[in-house]
Amino acid sequence: MVTSTLSPSVRASLPWVLALFAGASFAQASTPEAASQPPLLTTLQYSSPIQAYQGYVEQPVQSWRTANDRVGQIGGWRTYAKEAKTQAPSSPTPDAAPVSDPHSSHHGGGKQ
Repeated sequence: MVTSTLSPSVRASLPWVLALFAGASFAQASTPEAASQPPLLTTLQYSSPIQAYQGYVEQPVQSWRTANDRVGQIGGWRTYAKEAKTQAPSSPTPDAAPVSDPHSSHHGGGKQ
């Protein structure tokens, strides 16, 4: 005599599970009507996202004086600071309370 180690609830649901799998296999079978239709004409195109990638190219070495003069013509660091200020997402509202010492919570809050 063969004894089963499955619980009674699992044994009761086993026929239903097998019937479900059998129905799913029949649902996936192709019909002769579908096989007689000509395939759809589609053209797939793939463009690689790294197709336009340009590897690192070492730039020619130039005189540091020439480089500094160029930065001076552009406007120097002040121009970059103005660009960063105009591109800032938003400045804090004037109603916000200023933080007295942002580092006061470090190392127990005491100054040494």
